[in-house]
Amino acid sequence: MKRSLKTATGLFAGILLVMPVIVTAEESERTQQGFELAREFCSRCHVIGDYNRMGGIGNSPSFPWMVKSADWRERFTTFYSRRPHPVFARVPGYARWSESDPYYPPFEITLKEIDLIVDYVETLRSPE
Repeated sequence: MKRSLKTATGLFAGILLVMPVIVTAEESERTQQGFELAREFCSRCHVIGDYNRMGGIGNSPSFPWMVKSADWRERFTTFYSRRPHPVFARVPGYARWSESDPYYPPFEITLKEIDLIVDYVETLRSPE
């Protein structure tokens, strides 16, 4: 009985040690996917981090700057409804917010992809 209890305790402790690695690997993958989506959809106008720190266009706020706002998460998760994005960003299942002709090639992005971008942006926050 003592041996099986020791074995079970050892296995449980081993699982607890490995769990953070599994979660970290999954988070890392989501963060990488979010970065790739931000690079594809956002980096033409916004500085999204070190990737294009001298890029973007002058009147577009950078991701590192925006993430300092108290409401940054809401702003990122609803960006498609905030000017100027409604003209060119399309989210399946949501009505088109604007009938204006896009001045930028329109793109479609899902809510899941937006969540991945938010996961990436989270990594740009300074520790508090």
